Amino acid sequence: MNRAPLAFVLAVVLANAASAAVIEDAVEMTPAAQTSINRGLKYLADTQRADGAWPGTYGSSSGIVGACAIAFMGAGHSPDSGEYGVAVARSLRWLVRSAQPNGLLYRPGMNGAAMYNHGLATLALAEAWGMTQDKSIRDAVKRAVDLIVVIQNPAGGWRYEPYVSDADISSTVMQLMALRAADDAGIYVPKDVIDRGISYVKRCHQAIADGKDGGFAYQAGGGGSGFARSAAGVLSLQVAGKYRAGEVKEGIQYLLGFHPLTENRENAEFWSYGQYYAAMSIYQAQSLGEWGRAAWSRWYPAITNELIATQQPDGHWNGSYDQYPTAVAVLILSIPHRYLPIYQR
Repeated sequence: MNRAPLAFVLAVVLANAASAAVIEDAVEMTPAAQTSINRGLKYLADTQRADGAWPGTYGSSSGIVGACAIAFMGAGHSPDSGEYGVAVARSLRWLVRSAQPNGLLYRPGMNGAAMYNHGLATLALAEAWGMTQDKSIRDAVKRAVDLIVVIQNPAGGWRYEPYVSDADISSTVMQLMALRAADDAGIYVPKDVIDRGISYVKRCHQAIADGKDGGFAYQAGGGGSGFARSAAGVLSLQVAGKYRAGEVKEGIQYLLGFHPLTENRENAEFWSYGQYYAAMSIYQAQSLGEWGRAAWSRWYPAITNELIATQQPDGHWNGSYDQYPTAVAVLILSIPHRYLPIYQR
């Protein structure tokens, strides 16, 4: 995982109540999808350790613990409230304890790139702060955000490690999602930091006007498009309010050239990561009108059927990075619930 996108990003989308009141979702959740969510959550709760983390190579990394926490919260379970409230509270306490003095939510011995872990853990705590107003959570989020701000590079992006370096779209998107979550929860984030991050993402776009395919490259200035990185790039622009940007429209069109089924996996290691970003970005595309609603009405049933079919008897999903595929699958299936700002347009 050292070079792989840990974060699904999970991005907190700016709530747009007026839009949501006018635009009805083209697809709603089926009973089969809800049953699948319940089985996935039960698996995560049953396998959680008493300290709040999970077993395995990556289960005690802050990104995985953050992912599982958001999966619970996205399905309607808040800290100490709901069927899995205890599991959520345990995971959040573990994340707060993982913070270093400089704000980094990552410690030596954890697996995976530091800033992927940090971004995802920051996002989870920002969501929880918005729910609980717990001062210990707010302090951890504030210091985590301050770290992201100070290590942004001159081009506007971020890389794998917690210092100023070069940049790539996957790490940059992860930090942008964390910053938007924190900002929405009332933590101060300098606007120019987000603006410069969005500028970097746009420079990764492979514009059709330039003879390219409309997707997003891994780094600004060159390279080919890819499904996962394009989905991440599109969603990061949407959460910044750029719903109708040309890069978003071209990026969605690029994604629709794929189909969310196993036989079309471009890279099994990144499949869950890409499918989460794709599902969220196509869900957001409903704001574009009938074209977007038609895209979502095709995409969500297809990925739902795929996830239900591949869920294992004990409720988990197979894939890289231990609990990560299960958390992602639950989050994808939970999109129609709209319990968190991430599910709002």
